[in-house]
Amino acid sequence: MSSNPKSQFSRPVADPIAHFHSIPWCHTHLSQKSVLQIIVPDRTPLASTESAMVRETFNTPSTVNACVTFFNYKPQPGGEKGMEERGEDKKNPFLEICALLDVGSGVNGYAKTAHGGFYGVVLDEVMGTAANLQAAQGAFTASLKVDFKRPLYTPSVVLARGQVIKKEGKKLSLKGSFEDKDGNILATSEGTWIMVNRDIGRWTTEEQKEKDRKRREEREKAKL
Repeated sequence: MSSNPKSQFSRPVADPIAHFHSIPWCHTHLSQKSVLQIIVPDRTPLASTESAMVRETFNTPSTVNACVTFFNYKPQPGGEKGMEERGEDKKNPFLEICALLDVGSGVNGYAKTAHGGFYGVVLDEVMGTAANLQAAQGAFTASLKVDFKRPLYTPSVVLARGQVIKKEGKKLSLKGSFEDKDGNILATSEGTWIMVNRDIGRWTTEEQKEKDRKRREEREKAKL
C-alpha cells in the first residue's frame, strides 16, 4: 500500500489521511491488505473552472470537510475464465475505487438530511474514476441510476464505492454504493460509461497531460 506525499492543495482539513485514520471504522478500511493506494484528491481550483463542483463547492467545512480515495484489489470469482467473460485484463484489473467523505450540512436538502443529488455527484465521480482506469483517453458517463435505500443524516462520515463489472468494446458497466459507519447501505447505483479514443480535455495543465501520457506508456509497456 502507498499514499501520496503531503501536498499544499487547498482543503479544510490539513491532513485528511490522518483525519480518517483517527476514526476507528475508517482506519479499519484504510488498513486492509487489499488497499493498494490512498490518495488525497487535488482540490486546487482551476482557472478553466473544470471540476469546480468537487474542487470548490464540495471542498468547504460545511460541505465535504475532508476526503480521501483508496484503491482496493479484490479478485473476482471465476479465475481467468471469469476475467475473460467480463472483458477484464489481468494486467489492468477492475479495481474497486472507494472514497471516505466527512460530510456537513451544506449538502442538505431536507433538514439534517443530505440532498439526493449529492449521492449522484459522488457516485458519478467514484464510478467515473474506476471507468477512467480502464480507458487510456477517458470515458464519458452515458447513464447513471441511483436507488435510495436510507437517508444520509448530516454531519456524517460515509464511504462510497465504485467498480467496473464488465467491459464490452467501448462500453463499461459499473456498480456503486454508499454506506455508513455500520455498513448500512444508503444507496446503490449502476451505470454505463463509454470509452473514447481522443483527448476529451480531462487534463487542464501541461503537467497533468504529461502525467497522463506517461501513464499510458507504462500501460503499453506492461502489455508487452
